[in-house]
Amino acid sequence: MSEIVEPKPQFCYVTKDAVLAALDDPDPANPIAIEIAGLVTAYTSNFQDHVKRLGYIPADLLRVQPRWPIEAIAMSLTTEAIRETVAQTVLPASAAKPLANKERKC
Repeated sequence: MSEIVEPKPQFCYVTKDAVLAALDDPDPANPIAIEIAGLVTAYTSNFQDHVKRLGYIPADLLRVQPRWPIEAIAMSLTTEAIRETVAQTVLPASAAKPLANKERKC
């Protein structure tokens, strides 16, 4: 079941510049970077649950509109990671073979 995901209150009004700076910070204890990682993990988990329920990957990965800069960046990172993973998925040879006209359903 999908969970409601939102940043902790202290991170809601962190500026976009501060979020981007936190991503570049080499300190693994950076609290903003830790919050972003938590958001990305939760968004990914929700997306995986959604795909399991649907049985396919929907065209719109994350349709929720971000309310704060930290959410926008975390959603963007999540979407990018999902798209890269899907792009790297190798289809079996039989699935990649195009169907003859008579075999096509549409």
